[in-house]
Amino acid sequence: MHHTTRRRARQTGGGVDIQESSIVDRLRQGLTEAGLDCHCSDGAERIFDQVEEIRRVGALEEARRMRDAIAIIMVLLTELDELTVNEADPTAFGEIADLFEDLGDHAGRGAVFARLLATGRDNPEGALQ
Repeated sequence: MHHTTRRRARQTGGGVDIQESSIVDRLRQGLTEAGLDCHCSDGAERIFDQVEEIRRVGALEEARRMRDAIAIIMVLLTELDELTVNEADPTAFGEIADLFEDLGDHAGRGAVFARLLATGRDNPEGALQ
């Protein structure tokens, strides 16, 4: 097993900001509470809707990246079948342990992005913060 294994498994980064939703929700609420009587509130709502759609598209892309990373890790974990309890290179078990941790990390991130999508635009109470 090579020391680049974990690095390859971690090469799936994230670009979507989960906290962005709460900021948009707070701006929306602030605009509503301000009670502005102008066309600017309609324009702001359209912008907020566009930001929300971009956030949701990004979350779906990130969930897919997490799935792909998990698939790569699962392939790398097949090297476990080649190891024996008397492995000549005991660092191989450390690398396997790292892969299992990466698997959990990616699964956790994938769950966060899926939950973000599950909350929907009409359910701000369930939005991630």
